[in-house]
Amino acid sequence: MQQDKEKYAETTCVTEKTSAAGTMLAAGAIFAFMLALNHFMPIHRDDYDYSLIWGTGVHVGAFSDVLSSAMQHYLLHGGRMMTVICLNLFLWLGKPAFDAANALMFLALAVLVTMHALRRAEIRHAPGLLAAAALMLWLALPHFGEVAVWKSGSTVYLWSAVPAFLFLLPYNLALKSMECGIQRRCAWAVLPMLLLGICAGWSIENLAVTTVLLAFGICLYVWRRYAYLPPWMVAGALGALLGLIGLVAAPGNYVRYDEQGTGKGILTHIGNQFAGQGEMLLYLLPVLLLILMIWRLYRRARAGMETASAERAGTGTILLAAALVLLAVSYFTGGWVAGAIRDAVIGGVLTPLGLTKPKTIHLFTNLMNGFEEMAIYWLAILLFYARLKQQLGLTAASIRTAASRVPAGELLRSSPTLRYAAFLIALGVCNNLVMLAAPTFPGRATFSSAAMFVTAALALLGTPALRSLLSAATWRTIAAAALLLFAYTGTAALLITHEMGAADAARIAQIEEARARGETVVHFPRIDRTNRALRHVYYEDWDNNVTKEGAIKYFGLTNIVVDK
Repeated sequence: MQQDKEKYAETTCVTEKTSAAGTMLAAGAIFAFMLALNHFMPIHRDDYDYSLIWGTGVHVGAFSDVLSSAMQHYLLHGGRMMTVICLNLFLWLGKPAFDAANALMFLALAVLVTMHALRRAEIRHAPGLLAAAALMLWLALPHFGEVAVWKSGSTVYLWSAVPAFLFLLPYNLALKSMECGIQRRCAWAVLPMLLLGICAGWSIENLAVTTVLLAFGICLYVWRRYAYLPPWMVAGALGALLGLIGLVAAPGNYVRYDEQGTGKGILTHIGNQFAGQGEMLLYLLPVLLLILMIWRLYRRARAGMETASAERAGTGTILLAAALVLLAVSYFTGGWVAGAIRDAVIGGVLTPLGLTKPKTIHLFTNLMNGFEEMAIYWLAILLFYARLKQQLGLTAASIRTAASRVPAGELLRSSPTLRYAAFLIALGVCNNLVMLAAPTFPGRATFSSAAMFVTAALALLGTPALRSLLSAATWRTIAAAALLLFAYTGTAALLITHEMGAADAARIAQIEEARARGETVVHFPRIDRTNRALRHVYYEDWDNNVTKEGAIKYFGLTNIVVDK
């Protein structure tokens, strides 16, 4: 008996060490990949403006200049003081420091999302879930290159999400503990939570509002349910409110709104919501399908239905595969499918309607430039999902039968994890609704909402009872899909970013040579590459006004000309 206990303890110890090593390996791989991607990404667009003391054209040369620039930005452009300080600081410290810090920030977000999904702070033995978190964030965050790699964009979105998710983690863990009858006051946490709350609230507008409302909502819930309220919860909520006030009270906000929001009525704001929410859902397609699949499997199990046998590929699956092959061949041989569709639409639709302005044609052409890579991505996901349904026997008839036997409300009441996931999804939608007050709603602003959807999917995967609904064959298909999608997007992103970085470096060298000769006007050949790897690459040619004007001030030029 004693020998059996010792053997079990030894086996458990080895297993824990192995899983902990796996987690460290996963974390190292995530950091290394993001570091490489950041290393290849050049200084770009707004980065030039933020390398100067705001509004002065003077280079940031000391920490005092960082603070001075942030204050000028606060007064003249916007209230995101915390992110601007970080951006100015790391641009001053140099690109290598920024590259490492940004890679670390993405890893931190993956770790925090995993912790929120499991509702515990210890994830040493969850290497698979951490890897899944990073992969889902990679695929699902809209405009990834713009919000997680580009310096000016990542400090606004990625660097805002990390302190917000970190700030909300103690609240989540405390709620979980209270559900188990454990109450802790943690008086030492009052000041740290106050300061962290200020950082979380002084971030980006929609996430800041959501964070404040959520913190105060949790305080109210805890007080009413348990007649008990830890002081640190109140301190954190007040800190977040102070941060939000600092964010929205900036004089620069009103200057910017006058420039962007004048003349835009409520219908424009509502239209922005449909566009922003819709774009987010397109990026979230693999995450949404995973959630839907687990929901259907659990409903079938609750309905008492037997697991159906696997089916063979049907006509629809075969057609999807054929379309995928056709588009893949076209993509790697010049994009003739997209070209044919582009020419047909311009000649058969836009021209007869009189929509032939150069800007209209340019915008439509730009859209079609990314058509094939997006279509390949979506078709691949739908193909894998169709195969998963066949392996699991999720026929249309079985789905309808299960739905008739077990209503959605009953299903939610039966599973705390499903309720938690549903709450996170609702929170993500509401987080986007805050943008109704904004004059614009670009896809990148859905960053934090997409991360909440990812957390919901991870919560389902992290629950053994739900995870066990997936067969071994299903897990192999999911693993194959994950590896193929990452291989496709990750390799393309590294190669294209490296190419853009090399082209940009050549231009910087050309500028330096011109300035050495006393010239202040430079001419660049146009960059013909238009692939952006599903927006994991963010780079625009130097003829856009933002890059052009910022670079002119940064390098002391009078003009930059990109050949037509």
